[in-house]
Amino acid sequence: MRTVRDIAAMIGERLSASRYTADDTWPYTASVQLPPRQADLEDTALAVHANNKEIRDWTARTGCETTVQRRLIGGVTVDLISNVTVGDEAVALRAADRATSAEYRRARRRIERIHNRFGHIPASDALAAARMTDAENDVDFKLLLHVADYCASHDIAGLRPRAVPLAGFSAKWLDRKKMKRRRAVELLCGKSSLELDDRPQELRFRHLDPSRMQLPDMVAVRPWHDGAGLGIRYVVIVENKDTYQSMPPIRDGLCVFGSGKAAVDGLTLLPCLFDERPSDLRVAYWGDMDSAGFEILSAVRQLGLDCDSLFMDRAAYDRYGIFGTNHDQHDKPLKRQQPKPLSGLRDDERELYEALCTGTDIPYLRLEQERIPLCDAAAALSAMGFPVMTDGVAVA
Repeated sequence: MRTVRDIAAMIGERLSASRYTADDTWPYTASVQLPPRQADLEDTALAVHANNKEIRDWTARTGCETTVQRRLIGGVTVDLISNVTVGDEAVALRAADRATSAEYRRARRRIERIHNRFGHIPASDALAAARMTDAENDVDFKLLLHVADYCASHDIAGLRPRAVPLAGFSAKWLDRKKMKRRRAVELLCGKSSLELDDRPQELRFRHLDPSRMQLPDMVAVRPWHDGAGLGIRYVVIVENKDTYQSMPPIRDGLCVFGSGKAAVDGLTLLPCLFDERPSDLRVAYWGDMDSAGFEILSAVRQLGLDCDSLFMDRAAYDRYGIFGTNHDQHDKPLKRQQPKPLSGLRDDERELYEALCTGTDIPYLRLEQERIPLCDAAAALSAMGFPVMTDGVAVA
């Protein structure tokens, strides 16, 4: 049996789903789901009567319509509300919770502002652009309209994002990471692309071979083709800068600083991992044990990079879990989430990923890479066949 809170939540979900659509989603009817069996109705008579009164009072206040069923309770025939119907948007806004109604009103105001300012674009593009601004605050939405106005009458092709001559914008406002924002601008100004010249991708890496470990770190901004010629046969991709700088020597080895999702963009700058890959090349990916770490691992494999993971399974978590945390890198509490269908994970990795998302049978949702001793990493890499060196001798 649904309560007022349940029905209001259903109306709120309907309202949220329709805030960026042109479809008329009303009327909408929610069933109260009265107990179907007479025995159940009699057993819960007090709760049924109380719930019925609460729904009747609430629908009278909000303007929802009701339909009733005549049921027998305790030998007396009574009218029980069986369905609640929302006739239009105004009623839905009164029936849903304040936060949901406020979000809906904000979305519809934005659509109206877009129509008033860019009435020449197709309605579908206006709605799509408005949807893309859902996460933008009001200041950034206003800036977005200003940018679209400017781009509609000016050619900014070939400029770096921070070189677009507009006042009041941060240098990173149109960076490559803001692709949803850029796409909204393109829709509003009627261009298929702004054709901005983005800063080149970068990938930082260093040699682990003892004969080259003293060389400076390298930063590739275009494909680095020297890997095969230098005999690189072992590559370790890590996420933490301290770990990157402290990795032990590995004969014919290379250490890549993944730096989060940047790894997915930058790894293609090492052709020796892909089309120029030697047949005996071994690659290990070592990320944080958290949901983001596994999402990056999956994305790296989906690039076409065949790699093994290091310390990214349940056995590793069980061993080092005491060093875990329930806060992110900004010390904000981590939230449980629905696992994504990551096709790039292996079975043992997926088991831990799902546990880290849902918090099932684990005390911590995050275990940072740097909490694992490097001597343990050296031993694990050696067990995987990487020639880790100690005093010039490979670790057994």
